[in-house]
Amino acid sequence: MGESESARSVRAAGLYFFASVAETMRRAGASNDWLSADRVGQAARQAVAAWAMAADGDDTALAAIAEPDAAHWLMHPVRKPWQVAPGPRVTRIEIRGLEADPEPARVRVAFQFAGRRHYEDPVQARGDADGVTVFIGMLDLELAGSGSCRISSGHVQTLDDFLGYVFTSRRETTEEYRQRTSSSPRPRALVPGHRFRLRASFAEHDEKFGSSAEIEVVRQAAPDRDEAVRLVWPAVEAETSRALGEGDWRPSLNSLEVVELRDEPRRD
Repeated sequence: MGESESARSVRAAGLYFFASVAETMRRAGASNDWLSADRVGQAARQAVAAWAMAADGDDTALAAIAEPDAAHWLMHPVRKPWQVAPGPRVTRIEIRGLEADPEPARVRVAFQFAGRRHYEDPVQARGDADGVTVFIGMLDLELAGSGSCRISSGHVQTLDDFLGYVFTSRRETTEEYRQRTSSSPRPRALVPGHRFRLRASFAEHDEKFGSSAEIEVVRQAAPDRDEAVRLVWPAVEAETSRALGEGDWRPSLNSLEVVELRDEPRRD
């Protein structure tokens, strides 16, 4: 079986090194050229490509470089009734950690990909209306001076589970529009940009306090997850301080929703 489309996406994915990893490579580079960015990056892409091919149905490469338990959990998410369906598209690979002193060296890799969930239970499959989902995979690699690469552990989970909050982005429904404007939907007005409502549900767990914060922004396109967090976070902090007073509070998100609002008709 040749290289799958999913494996080819690994070669096109962006590769990023955490600052601490880059510093470790700089210090170790003089004596360990096999811990260079090129060698470590190549090993990370090899490992992620092996997983991607396994997701597409050919686990030969993964079985050759992964411990049996690691291969199992990469294909069977912990305590989940689903597996990653064939056809994942890897979009980002991060080298998050590097321990250069042991032999073999240890590398911590994270990779982000878009895909779908496959359920064995048809009832659960019908209940999963999420469609394309963003996931995070984690790999622990062992790299030896000989050039060998071994996956010692790994797992995959949705990005929502990884970050600890649910993110959704959608368009305002007709009924929501009616409730908001007390009128029926009309054609969109020609205005510069589109209006988006960002609503965050959050909690300050030390104080057992929970609340929500909401803002509206005008933009040409919906903000993605990271930008939505940056936009709404000042409102989250302001609401926390309003309720609890000034302090070193550490609120965390429970959910974040971006809704594109239907335009109200112009009044000439």
